[in-house]
Amino acid sequence: MTTSHPPAADSTPYVLVQTSAALRKAVEHLQGFSSLALDMEMENHFHHYGLHVALIQLSSPDRKNFIVDPLAVADLQLLGDLLTRPSLDLILHDAEFDHRTARAIYGWSFRRIFDTKIAAMFCGIRQFGLAALLQQFFDMHVDKRFQKTDWLKRPLPENALRYAARDTASLHALKAVLEERLTALGRLDWFHEECRVRAEQMDQTPPPVPAHFRAKQSHYLSPRQLAVLAALMRVRDALARRLDKPVHFVVRDDILMDWARRPALDEAAIRATRSMHPQVYRPPHLQQWIEAFNAGLAATEEVHPSTQRQRRPFRPGSDKRLKAMQNWRRALALEFDLEPHLLLSNDILNACAWQDSATLPPELASALRDWQKTVVWPRFVDQFDTFRKS
Repeated sequence: MTTSHPPAADSTPYVLVQTSAALRKAVEHLQGFSSLALDMEMENHFHHYGLHVALIQLSSPDRKNFIVDPLAVADLQLLGDLLTRPSLDLILHDAEFDHRTARAIYGWSFRRIFDTKIAAMFCGIRQFGLAALLQQFFDMHVDKRFQKTDWLKRPLPENALRYAARDTASLHALKAVLEERLTALGRLDWFHEECRVRAEQMDQTPPPVPAHFRAKQSHYLSPRQLAVLAALMRVRDALARRLDKPVHFVVRDDILMDWARRPALDEAAIRATRSMHPQVYRPPHLQQWIEAFNAGLAATEEVHPSTQRQRRPFRPGSDKRLKAMQNWRRALALEFDLEPHLLLSNDILNACAWQDSATLPPELASALRDWQKTVVWPRFVDQFDTFRKS
């Protein structure tokens, strides 16, 4: 199989789409293909407040590359209709975050995804970042300085736009190489099933966990302290939004945690705290922090989700069985030259080790992929029976 080499970053041609007319023209060209490469440059609490899609890059098999500027084109319905077409194959690298973001911001749901990261993993490749894959297969060097670019800044420099275009321009060639390897390994169906299941899971995304529950070590706080932390984080969020700064640039989580543990919070304690945004110390905001602290003291106590999870009672021998199962999975992973978690998840091993049975709970049984049921599970059950009898 002959695979064309993707263009170098400094020679990648592209069309910058900044008007509705230009978007319509781009979509007219792109809709003639059954496969498109997609990537998005985003701002996610790095330079600014909140999550934003800054650029949407698309490449077609005929080497035409488009960069859509969503800050300039307000109505992206034409693009959404194209990308959510059920028959369209979309090539992405590490698709999950892009997919979740597109769904959250635009309501787009992708169904047919070729994720080059997952493909590389099923090929047994351990360095599966896009830069590493382009280096391995095409001897292409990725300029990592653009990974910290403020993509919301306008105008963007020419070299940054070419960097953005090169990512999708390389995906068609990368797909061809990985697809050929997967076919040779007999794992192409495994890979397609994994991509399909992950795409379907986007429709079952649980509600986001509140920020005060996500803070590191917040599960050590008392229910009252959690309520105070929640109130303080609401003030921080409002200030960060007004300043257009990431929340951790305003006040770090560990500082708010310290404040939540205090018997009382006053202006002196706030002024004595260092490494915060200058606006935090201004008189109007000083009073807001104190009011939030007192509101948290009066609010309903909160229980951290981690303390509500039911723990399994201790079962004699379960730790020993789990270790034996992990060793078995590790040995099988060497045989297949795959990461162990791709064969059977930790949740499945834990459930089987605890109950000493090959009968999985319904939610775990449904998580087994078809290829796992055929290739891995029968061997596991045979070996697991040996564990149980011993």
